Order: sequence, then structure tokens, then C-alpha cells
Amino acid sequence: MENGFNYVAQLYANMQGGDSLYNRMSANQLFRDTSTDQELEIRTKKVSEKFSECLHVVANEPSLAFFRIQEHVRKSLPQLVEQKHEIQEIQQKVQGCCFDAEYATNAVKNLQKSSVHFQNIQDLLKNAMFMKQQIDYEETKSYQGMAPSHTEVSSTTTVTSVNVSVDNE
Repeated sequence: MENGFNYVAQLYANMQGGDSLYNRMSANQLFRDTSTDQELEIRTKKVSEKFSECLHVVANEPSLAFFRIQEHVRKSLPQLVEQKHEIQEIQQKVQGCCFDAEYATNAVKNLQKSSVHFQNIQDLLKNAMFMKQQIDYEETKSYQGMAPSHTEVSSTTTVTSVNVSVDNE
């Protein structure tokens, strides 16, 4: 490529009224020497290190850190508040269920304590049935004594016994 470029540069230099700027540019080499490139690389490396250090300082500045914390809190706070309300609702439901369970266990314990009362009721029912049988017997006896000529009236009494049992533990 250089040979072709040099040929064109020589051709234009021989031409009448040639452009002097073009002649000067074409005579120079397109790329500089490697020694200059090393110096340029060292300078660019220093500049890039300083620039990255400045960016690091700016990115980690305390006021920026507080801004980042504020931004995080602003984004995450509504979710945390919503979760708090959900947990409070669940806590109220659980507390209500606990009260219901305690009430039910107290009712069962009181039923176990009332077995004495059920035993008294059973004894009173037995006594009442026995008294009823005695009254019926006396009525039939007095009725038969008043009307002996009549046909015998048979009175049938149905006795049902009530057994109430309560387990005592």
C-alpha cells in the first residue's frame, strides 16, 4: 500500500500547480515511531488511573452513600410495611383461635368437675321413678277396693330407666 501511495504522491508532485499541503502530508509517515508510542501509553495509563481513582472517590463519597441508603429504604419500606400489616392480621387470627381453644378446654374441664351434679340428678331420677311406681301401686290398690264388681282394670306402667354415666379421670 505504501508503494502505491508513494507513487501517487510522486505523480502529483510532478504536476504543475500541485497542492503543497498534500505534498507535505504525503511525504510524512502515517504512523509514528514505537518510542513515541510507549511514551504516549505511559501517559494514557497515568491519566486513566487518575480518572478511575477520581471515579472511585466520587462513587464512594459519604453523601452519595447516604443517598443510596435513602433510595434503598424508599424502595423497600412499602413492602416491609405491607408485610408488617399482614403479620399483625395473622397474629390477631391466631390469638382469637388460642382464646377459643382455651375456652373449649375450660368447658371440658368444668364438665368433668360437674360429674357430681350428674350423679345427683341420676339419683333423683331413680327416686322419682320409684315414687311414681309407689303412687301407681297405691292408686290401683285403692281403685280396686272401690269397685270390686267391675272388671279388673289392668294398669300397665312403663318404667324406663335413665342411665347417665360420666367418666371420671
